[in-house]
Amino acid sequence: MDRAQAPEVWRSWRAEHRRTGLWPVVTSVDPAALAAPPVNTGRLGPGGPAALARALAVDPEPVVADVVDAAVRGVLAQADEDEREEWRAELDPAQLAGLLRPACAAPTAGDVWEHEGRWSGDGLWLCLVEADAGFELPVLLPGVPDAPNWWSEPAQRPLLPADHVSFLRSWQERFGAEVFFADGSNLRLVVARPPLDPLTAARVAVEQFSYCSDLADDLPVMGNDRVRSTVWSFWWD
Repeated sequence: MDRAQAPEVWRSWRAEHRRTGLWPVVTSVDPAALAAPPVNTGRLGPGGPAALARALAVDPEPVVADVVDAAVRGVLAQADEDEREEWRAELDPAQLAGLLRPACAAPTAGDVWEHEGRWSGDGLWLCLVEADAGFELPVLLPGVPDAPNWWSEPAQRPLLPADHVSFLRSWQERFGAEVFFADGSNLRLVVARPPLDPLTAARVAVEQFSYCSDLADDLPVMGNDRVRSTVWSFWWD
């Protein structure tokens, strides 16, 4: 599939989701691999409907808060004494908000193919997954995406497929963020209502930094620009 056509093709199928029950996702993964029955993937755990039911039974907000707390503690534990207070201020949404621009009237128009060089291979496919929402995909397709760096320091806990579901579910419910692209290390969301006021933008910047620091800018840059965009992109090493 051509990159230039992919957003419109995705939007067309997304509009039909209520009728078809099929969630469209653009991917660089061979569809045969995506269509294979979910298997126990070791540290990621099993996927499939039963695992999804367990993930959806959990309130996503405490999970998001737990991951954020783990990430903040990990960063502060690694910071030296001179850096620690600066990081502590930027990782506190109330303080970070004071460093951001005032509320803007409209979000920034994002580019779904920004940083596209971060994945290998030339082919793109549109895959249709039987799912009620895009946030279900990480459990239905374990390893899409994966976050292996969350299994090393300074993380205090692993980031599992069910955790991806919690973050994506929370962001979809709050901001209309929907899965557009996913593969083993990349995730891209199309966001209908990104946060525009400083405090909410600051909170989401800290959440995104905690969820995926590999593609993160400085937190004030994230809060001013990245989270106020109609596209959110993530990449794990």
